Amino acid sequence: MRVPRNRQRALFWSQQKRPKPQPKNYRITLTTWRRILSRNTDEFCRNTTIHGLKYINNSKMRNSDRFFFGIALLTVLAIAIYLIQDAFDKWNTNPVIVGIDPELTSIANEPFPAVTICNLNQALIERVKNLANDSIEFAMLQLLCRRKVDIEIVKGSGSNWEELILNISQPCKSMVINCRFGADDYECASLFHPIVTDEGLCCVFNMLHPRFMYRKSVPYSHRNISLPVGFHAVNWNAELGYRKRGSQPDVDNPLYPRRSQGTGESLGLSLTLDVQADDYYCSSSSSIGFKIALHSPNESPNVRETGVLLAPGMETKLRIDPAKILTEKHLRNVDRMSRRCLFRNELKLRWFAHYTQRNCVAECMSGWLIRHCGCVTFYMPRLNSNDTICPLHKRECVELIRFRTIVAMESCLEECLPSCFDLSFSAIAYSTRISHDGFRETPSNRGWNFSDAYVERSVAVVNMYFKDPTFRANKQTEFIGFSDFLSCVGGLMGLFLGFSFLSIAECIYFALIRPCRTCSEIRQLNQPKEQQINLNMNLPAGNIRYISPANWFQNELAHQLPHNRQHFNPA
Repeated sequence: MRVPRNRQRALFWSQQKRPKPQPKNYRITLTTWRRILSRNTDEFCRNTTIHGLKYINNSKMRNSDRFFFGIALLTVLAIAIYLIQDAFDKWNTNPVIVGIDPELTSIANEPFPAVTICNLNQALIERVKNLANDSIEFAMLQLLCRRKVDIEIVKGSGSNWEELILNISQPCKSMVINCRFGADDYECASLFHPIVTDEGLCCVFNMLHPRFMYRKSVPYSHRNISLPVGFHAVNWNAELGYRKRGSQPDVDNPLYPRRSQGTGESLGLSLTLDVQADDYYCSSSSSIGFKIALHSPNESPNVRETGVLLAPGMETKLRIDPAKILTEKHLRNVDRMSRRCLFRNELKLRWFAHYTQRNCVAECMSGWLIRHCGCVTFYMPRLNSNDTICPLHKRECVELIRFRTIVAMESCLEECLPSCFDLSFSAIAYSTRISHDGFRETPSNRGWNFSDAYVERSVAVVNMYFKDPTFRANKQTEFIGFSDFLSCVGGLMGLFLGFSFLSIAECIYFALIRPCRTCSEIRQLNQPKEQQINLNMNLPAGNIRYISPANWFQNELAHQLPHNRQHFNPA
């Protein structure tokens, strides 16, 4: 039945005048967000492992009971925070603890200590008796003897301190007259080398070769050093030690610095010293004899302050007591001011090639002298090529910096931290008088025509040795590591609150993931029907099934292939 044309027109215009449906505003309001968060908070408090929250959130309980659990929760939370802060401060401020290394250290793997011996006599009387009282050399000699000097009568502009000291002091070959090391006799001139220290001219044994000891120019007294035949100089340091023992043992190719040969007096270092008391001009102290200092082979000696006195006419036994500090390598990651030590390559010195606290302090004091006096003393490091030796009139300035300026030393010690790997030696001395008859009958001493009076006045015997073949070193380790700190924090949080890493996951889930998922579901439910795409719209209601996005294209192509074959079938 056909509809009249006028009726079709009326129906058309009525549809055009009908107002179109306006799109709804589907934004999530603030009220909705509050409801979502309130529901998630309620469910979180009922199901979380954190103690006390389910009681505070329980609306069926009295308000006084909920208030009681709230106060209890805040109290234990405050206690936990206080204890965690204390653990953090301990972890942050005291990261290193010094303990005893469980493994024994063998003296065979360590060098024999460097031995520096000085005659207290600053000059031989035969070499200075012709110096004029108004000469610069005589004035310099008076300074070595720590006597007053009248600078106004001095003639001359200056002289080389090291050269003067070498010319007027007792040489090593006449100071050390007999040497025995490791049950073998040696020529003393090949073992001991001259070195200028704060005690004047001294003789040193087993110190690093100058090419490994100094970074810049070698001191004047070290320029003609030669090792005994067959010895091989190595660049030893406390952190790396000696090279690994290979096919060639030290017997065939002995290393220098020398290793310890064993324990006991027989395998130690035995020396006979001649002080030449008849040739004394002046002493650096109030006595006649020697000063001896034991130190690490890669550091400069400090004989004046740390030396041990050896009296003539006495035989002294020095029992060497080694002390070594080791540090775990992973402590490099800890700040140096927290661990309070430096590894070998963390601070490069300007004069010495090896970092030790003693070498660093020597350079630091040299820098203070340069800044305040414009010069350095003859035995101190010269940091710059144009550094000059302090003249006579700068003596007071030098003494003020060296002895009376506490600020300078404190500043140097703050800058020069101890080495993380360090080897030091101390000695316990035992002395007794020399037996004159026994001294003359000793095989190593035969051929000397020393009288009993000369032996009593000028000759000293010293024996240095290790008592034990092994010793225990100190080892710096982590006091509280990160795992220890984490365990401490976890234990406190679990003890007071029942808190764990899964509790963090619960908080993230209920605070972020679940609210976002709820909002997404609300948006999908409130979308208009014409915007909901049903990929299976042509299928019957009973045949609606889920098709993953990855398989959608293949399913769509499979539906279209039969239709395409019929369309292009020639029949």
